[in-house]
Amino acid sequence: MKTAILNRFNSTEQGTFGLLLLEGKYWHSLELPDKDNQPNISCIPNGEYIVQTRYSPSFKKRLYHVKHVPNRSFILIHGANFAGDKSKGWQSHLQGCITLGKKIGRAKNRYGHNQRCVFSSRIAIEEFMQELNGEDFKLIVQRINNGTNN
Repeated sequence: MKTAILNRFNSTEQGTFGLLLLEGKYWHSLELPDKDNQPNISCIPNGEYIVQTRYSPSFKKRLYHVKHVPNRSFILIHGANFAGDKSKGWQSHLQGCITLGKKIGRAKNRYGHNQRCVFSSRIAIEEFMQELNGEDFKLIVQRINNGTNN
């Protein structure tokens, strides 16, 4: 079984950014801010997870599903751009899931604010899916530094 490592940087109101590493390749990652694993508003806890494909009725295709997240369900790896704290006025396309992107930058969100985000997410997800070819894998989620990530 292959192992992917999600190295997270600090979490901010605009999201939790990091890098997902798999066999010499990487993608930028984005999740919701860290709010102690609260459903729909927080990233998942650091830890080790088994990830398998699953059909998503919302996306109408098979996506990777992070299994056995404590007190959470249906955590997917899918395309998105923003993952900010909605209670602080930031836009989010996620409800606890993980997204990938080819690069990180800033874009104007629907509220007119310049927000950090990932770009080329669909391309990154397609590459990631092709790299794994439907195989189950282990995901290790860890924080790697305490610096700021503005």
